Amino acid sequence: MGLEYYALHLLTFLFGYVTCLTFYFFKSSRISVRLLKVMHVVSLAILVKCIEEYSYAESQKLIALLKCGVTEQDEVYKKIVREHEQDLELFKERSVAIILALHPDYFKPIIQFEDWDSAMQYLNDNRNIAQTFLS
Repeated sequence: MGLEYYALHLLTFLFGYVTCLTFYFFKSSRISVRLLKVMHVVSLAILVKCIEEYSYAESQKLIALLKCGVTEQDEVYKKIVREHEQDLELFKERSVAIILALHPDYFKPIIQFEDWDSAMQYLNDNRNIAQTFLS
């Protein structure tokens, strides 16, 4: 029972400890990636709900204008519709840009969308996650 015996036990302990840390690191990395993907889906679903509510408010405003005697051919009506469409496009562009900008460089390869259309495709592919979380 010399020094080699104790060295073997020490090395076995160190190997087990390093192996445990390695597996813990990989497990926590996998969980982090999953959480990031769920966050993307939930964020995009919330943005879609915001657009739905905003569009509903806009349609109510247009109905109120029609009831006041403004026709669809009037410049006021056309201007409001045009501004609404511009606001929505700007909202979509900025929303995705902000989501992308908030990620550090080492998470960039995980992101599976780069604009609104690809984000909506990503949301459609993962709609069960959004429905589970938002229901």
